[in-house]
Amino acid sequence: MLVDVDICNSALIKLGAERINALTDDNKRSRLCQEQYPKLLLRVLRSHPWKFALKRSKLSPVSVTAEFGSENYFEQPLDCIRIIGVMADYDTTKTTEYHYTVEGRHILSELSVINLKYVTKNVTEAYFDEDFKEALSCALAHDLAYAINQSSTQKAELFQEYDFWISQARSHGAMEITVDNLEFDTWTGSRL
Repeated sequence: MLVDVDICNSALIKLGAERINALTDDNKRSRLCQEQYPKLLLRVLRSHPWKFALKRSKLSPVSVTAEFGSENYFEQPLDCIRIIGVMADYDTTKTTEYHYTVEGRHILSELSVINLKYVTKNVTEAYFDEDFKEALSCALAHDLAYAINQSSTQKAELFQEYDFWISQARSHGAMEITVDNLEFDTWTGSRL
């Protein structure tokens, strides 16, 4: 089964509604899922720096000139929905971030070339992590709660559940670092 249908069915189950077979089924639930799923997918992707959706790109300035100021203009990649950081091209061994400003679809920076780390909207659903799937199904259920059950209470409860899964993702993401980055405590280490 497709991931989008699984996520929609997970949302519908949270609402106590019948499952669907496809987003193209001829019923209200499928039509609502088909309409809302793409919007919520982008919203939830943007809400957190999901590791499966991170992308890097080296950018050179575009020929756009500012009315004032000395910054270079860089055009954001079309698939960029959230900027995570900007690093200098010569800073390959450091994680130093540099000052930048976003104006429209442009990034302004005094750097001549930038390395951009961002969240992409072009992610294959097979790569979705489990926390993301659960957060997305909660967001979808929250969004559909009133349309399907006319329940403001259920809508509020589903928002709390969504918030829980986003915090779980943050926690799990913070734990995904290399062992070299951990400080070794001899007292703790001797007990292991």
